[in-house]
Amino acid sequence: MYLKNIAIENIGPIEKLSIDLPFKENGDPKPIIFVGENGTGKTILLSQIIDGLYEIGSPLFEDIGVHNGLKRSYYKISGNINLRSGKDKGFSILKFIYNQNGYIEYFDKVGEIKKEDFIGCINDFTLNPNDSKSIEKETTSLDDIQKEKLKSDLIQGVHFYQPAYRYEEPFWKNDCFIGYTKFEEKKKFSDRLDKELEIISSTKENKTFLLDLVLDNLVQKANPIDQVLWQNINIILRQVLRKNNYRFGVGPRGGYRVSIVEDKNNNIEVIMPSIDNLSLGESILLNLFINIARHNGDHQTQLGEIQGIVVIDEIDVHLHTELQRSVLPELINIFKKIQFIITTHSPIFLLGMKNTFGEKEFEIRNMPTGELITAERFSEFESAYDVLKETEKFEKDLKAKIISNNKPIIYVEGPTDVQYIEKAYEIYGKNHDDFQIEIIGERTQTGTKNSNNKALSNAKKVLSTNLNLLSQKVILLNDPEVDVEEKNYNDLLYIKRIPKFDQNPLQKGIENLFNKEFIDRAKESNLNCFYYHVTGIQEKDHGIIDGQKQVICNWICQNGTKDDFKNFEKIFEIIEDIVSAKNEGEKIQN
Repeated sequence: MYLKNIAIENIGPIEKLSIDLPFKENGDPKPIIFVGENGTGKTILLSQIIDGLYEIGSPLFEDIGVHNGLKRSYYKISGNINLRSGKDKGFSILKFIYNQNGYIEYFDKVGEIKKEDFIGCINDFTLNPNDSKSIEKETTSLDDIQKEKLKSDLIQGVHFYQPAYRYEEPFWKNDCFIGYTKFEEKKKFSDRLDKELEIISSTKENKTFLLDLVLDNLVQKANPIDQVLWQNINIILRQVLRKNNYRFGVGPRGGYRVSIVEDKNNNIEVIMPSIDNLSLGESILLNLFINIARHNGDHQTQLGEIQGIVVIDEIDVHLHTELQRSVLPELINIFKKIQFIITTHSPIFLLGMKNTFGEKEFEIRNMPTGELITAERFSEFESAYDVLKETEKFEKDLKAKIISNNKPIIYVEGPTDVQYIEKAYEIYGKNHDDFQIEIIGERTQTGTKNSNNKALSNAKKVLSTNLNLLSQKVILLNDPEVDVEEKNYNDLLYIKRIPKFDQNPLQKGIENLFNKEFIDRAKESNLNCFYYHVTGIQEKDHGIIDGQKQVICNWICQNGTKDDFKNFEKIFEIIEDIVSAKNEGEKIQN
């Protein structure tokens, strides 16, 4: 069974939405993803779909829905509470197709709704609402033959919903607080579906399923059905962990039963004694897709042939960026005939879907209107991902450099700052072997990458929350014009600024330390490297032309004297006070 159409009017924040679900030319469903800010109706839309499944399945199976005597409770509460603010009527309508040419419809309405309202949203919708202002839910009436076909479709296919509040039990939780795993011994009855429509946590059920399967596989090695299912679940495991020679195993009685092992040249090595040892993100992914294999009625079906509807709210919950971008889209792509209806807040996941499916093989709809998002938006996703990866690389490189360092580091904004300070130490005949002067960014053949005051600011954020990484002092020495609070973090991390000399012509950068006479000499030799602002007859220096700092730096370091570098004594004081305090065990105050 697949969802063909959905339309909603005046429910929650949704004023009007009408969507024809996307399908390929061969009839296979395309994944559809709903995005939007919190409060735009994504979860409301999904709740109508799952409510439709409950309403369709309840008359067919006695174990769907909650019964109170002769009455059955609705999965989704109906009534005025659902209406858009200021409206007195609204509805949700869905049309499903099953068994190739059958269809079944559902509507949930509040207030006085006419048939024309439905047809205005889905042209071939056939159900009629009553004329009253009352609450009403209805599904298509089926004859006995149609019921049997639909029951077969629901039994054989996969139809479930995983809400945003789903979870999986962690391995460290005491057993008495967790449901235990056991083999199931129960018969299948024709009036029971024996599958959940809503799955909040499935570790327990999937452990039982895996143990049953392993036992059957051992007892009936020649059974092709069990062999296919065994291959299927191991394909899912390998995709989640990205290891081609991993598979499920069984531990000894009295210990952890469902394990993960690796086949190494016919030797079996236990990688994880229990699947509970997976990270939360890996566990969420593994259980989600094992649920598809478990719910499939024909266990001889290859993964790419399993049919049905899988609805997932906030699919990116608990998933690291790489799981979102690579692993999750590739898992979705394995199940070619599953109709995935998904919500997400993650541009990283959407970028991964584009990379895996291409731009035309899935749809993104923006809530609350359901507007189709076009390919142009993917450039935004690419930019977001590049920024994130650059940030991750920055943090990783910074931490690695800090951990491997065995002496204090003074970080400055750029390579010319390093060159100036080292030249000042040389001119004054001072030794700086007991500390390093470095830049945050990466040195390249054409200059530097990611070295500026923003890099120092990012380094402050990383290091101030990871002081345990610091075995030596770190000083972040900012330019004088940067608006930063000078601070000391536990005598390990120091935020400092280069002193500013207002009487000097250059008010920005470390060049502010040089006096007017010396800058005038530099200007005469490198006139094109400076720029000015002319007001009347007065000429005011504004600074150095972008890209020319290195030229000026080389000239200054070659021609500067001890007197020209005299203001660098202030930098000596900043550095040496902190370094000597470390050596003497003193405490530097903010």
